[in-house]
Amino acid sequence: MVRLAATVMLVRPAGEKGIEVFMLRRSEASHFVPDVYVFPGGTLDESDYSDRALARARGLDDANLERQFRAKPAPSFPAPFGTPPRREAAGLLIAALRELYEEAGVLLACDERGTPLAAADLEPYRAQLHDSRALVQSGDLPFHEVLERIGAYANAAALSLFSRWITPPPFPRRYDAHFFLAQASPDQAAAADAFETHDEVWISPKDALEQCEAGTFRMVYPTIKHVERLAKFDDARDLFDFARTKTIYSIMPDTPAERQFSMPPELEYAW
Repeated sequence: MVRLAATVMLVRPAGEKGIEVFMLRRSEASHFVPDVYVFPGGTLDESDYSDRALARARGLDDANLERQFRAKPAPSFPAPFGTPPRREAAGLLIAALRELYEEAGVLLACDERGTPLAAADLEPYRAQLHDSRALVQSGDLPFHEVLERIGAYANAAALSLFSRWITPPPFPRRYDAHFFLAQASPDQAAAADAFETHDEVWISPKDALEQCEAGTFRMVYPTIKHVERLAKFDDARDLFDFARTKTIYSIMPDTPAERQFSMPPELEYAW
């Protein structure tokens, strides 16, 4: 079984360092990639594309969904899955925002007209949002109900699809993962949930790669490849301009017998 999943690369300007990305270390007890640094993310839930969830989001119009979900198979490296159905595609955007709230404590929200809400707009609800976070993560409180209670909407327009990676067949847990890019303000507060994730960090992509090479910042292959892409950019505006127009190929890496991923050379920095 291949499960749809959404991941968010939350990026902010970082002065001389160019940009930083928010990352979390997964719990050692995690059933999936334990004790490594990852971006916030998780699998699509049915609640993400319920009628109430879809009604409590903005940026789910046909034009945006078509623009976002434009991944296609690479000619020399085909992946066996087509575009998700419209309802599930819309749900993936909501899942990305929900997971960002659950795992990082960051809520990308807007008003009914789609105008983004700043941190100051959400400040009156800070305690409420803090208390609701664990309830959403446990499944005791739907994400859309959190938004209803504060009169806000999930801001799907704040996300830009960057890539689509599919876990290859040899692995028992397989995901059709959609990686989204989102921008945070320079002073955006974010924190791990201290349950599934720990040791939150804002880190420049170049520093993450150097520390990974040194063995002090563990990442898995798909995360490393994404951090390599981010490391090519020193300006957040250039990165987001690129993300909005880049080619997106559905990537399902090759896996030799030792279960190490590999990718054809012609696809490096092209996916």
